Amino acid sequence: MEFIQALKTIPALLYATAGFVGLCVGSFLNVVIHRLPRMMEAQWRAECAALAAESGGATAEAPAEALSLLRPASRCPSCGTAIRPWQNVPVASWLWLRGRCAACKAPISFRYPAVEIAA
Repeated sequence: MEFIQALKTIPALLYATAGFVGLCVGSFLNVVIHRLPRMMEAQWRAECAALAAESGGATAEAPAEALSLLRPASRCPSCGTAIRPWQNVPVASWLWLRGRCAACKAPISFRYPAVEIAA
């Protein structure tokens, strides 16, 4: 209750809270943008392999690592190094790391902070 009262009486706190929530939503949208097409493709490939196996065609191949919107943890697309929690703070980490992976120094697309800011 005290926090809600503070939000009502201190407009700057309301704006900062709304901004932080927006950045977090944008960060999750980045995960969806990156993973959903891959998840759909993996499901499509599995269904095609099952259909081919049913009709006496090629054998079904072993499924790759399961991908969801929550697991596995975020990784660098270039080197595969896990992104640590302090490297995953919306916009601030991208600026702090100067738009590069902490491990391999590969560039990180500006799309990530842009989506976070837009949200």
